[in-house]
Amino acid sequence: MSETTTAVDVAPLPPGRAAAARWAGPVAGLTRAAYALSDPYPGLPVPDGARETEPAVLRDIERGTRVWLATGPDDRLAGALRVTDHGAAGWEVHRVSVAPARQGQGIARAMLTAVEEAALARGVPRLWLDAVVERCLPGVYGRLGFRAVRHWSADDKPLSETTLERVPGAPPHTGELPLVDDPLGPSDPALVWLPADGRLLAAVETGGRPSELLDRACDRAGVPGAAGLDVWPGAGTDGRARLTALLTGLAGVHGRPGHEIFAFPGGRESVAAHLMPRTLHPGLRAVLRLAPGRTHRPVPAAPSAHGTVGASPS
Repeated sequence: MSETTTAVDVAPLPPGRAAAARWAGPVAGLTRAAYALSDPYPGLPVPDGARETEPAVLRDIERGTRVWLATGPDDRLAGALRVTDHGAAGWEVHRVSVAPARQGQGIARAMLTAVEEAALARGVPRLWLDAVVERCLPGVYGRLGFRAVRHWSADDKPLSETTLERVPGAPPHTGELPLVDDPLGPSDPALVWLPADGRLLAAVETGGRPSELLDRACDRAGVPGAAGLDVWPGAGTDGRARLTALLTGLAGVHGRPGHEIFAFPGGRESVAAHLMPRTLHPGLRAVLRLAPGRTHRPVPAAPSAHGTVGASPS
């Protein structure tokens, strides 16, 4: 992520009621502003952060959550995040927020770096956070050095999340995509989203690692890159049949049976199944969404000493 770093002072909120009373309102307001217009695609459920309140911030502080502030030379609040100490498990980071006028200036990176330095000094084994896939957030934290470790389905919204982590002091993760590249079951279906010629294609694949699924779908559809990936763990052949039936009712079918590619008119923002795949079927889970205009295809690895070429992990 290209950013022009602007100097800010990053520090945890001092303990005590006076500091909490002074900063809870500004932190709540900044959080609402940061989250309110943050979605890259329309029509998603309102982010929880867009409804933040001063009493909720105060309750977090009373429960022991540490609020970290990024302030400029004028002492004006530029960013904030919260850290919950889970003891031997590590620190959980949440509500990462940057004032809209200060976004793109490296403030999120500066805050996360300061938290990591504090964690390293205290012997904290890991930092982690959860990011909503459909909001394209895992990629943001991937570019900030976090590694995807788990994909899961949210309980309160038809959205999918990725847990990402960092070991304080470790080299930044350099994987291409925020994906856990574990193989899908051999008969479990996946859906790869592919922009092409003013349409959005959805290729149904079965089994394999996410990086392999992306590459396979690009080859079959003849497009240079993919925009997203959904999986349905444990669905098997019955789930695949169910998925293709649902898609057949929504879009035109291209390709022979067993190798379906579905075509939707319009762009990514106009296809409900792409915006929230769990509204198509609750068993589906988004594990990758790229921001508007971005696509990706795994790059083949360099030939090994034995002359073989393989796809690089994502």
